[in-house]
Amino acid sequence: MPLIKKKLSIASGAKSDNVFANTTYQTVSAGTNLIISAAVDTAGSATADTTMDFNVNNAEFASDASVSTLVTGEPFGWNNTAYVMNNMTTQGDVNRPILTFTNGTAGTRVVDVAVFVGQV
Repeated sequence: MPLIKKKLSIASGAKSDNVFANTTYQTVSAGTNLIISAAVDTAGSATADTTMDFNVNNAEFASDASVSTLVTGEPFGWNNTAYVMNNMTTQGDVNRPILTFTNGTAGTRVVDVAVFVGQV
């Protein structure tokens, strides 16, 4: 089971690098299932939040999607539905996924991200 799992520290007002960059999965073939899970260490608000953007080949699957807070006692992983933010299957012959997080809060935030990469 291929998995990308990272802890990202994102400064106030900053955007993360593409989670898929410099991995084996920066391009994937047709029929690849991508399950994106994410959680942030501190809750945001209506005016200051940590968000996710997810695109594949210029098709937008998430734009400024609010990232849920990591819940004490709730294990984090790609297969915990409490944290799944997107579950999609690629269609094109060659697909380039781009997954980034933006911290719109006043402090540094830590985002846990797990991406399951598999064939349908």
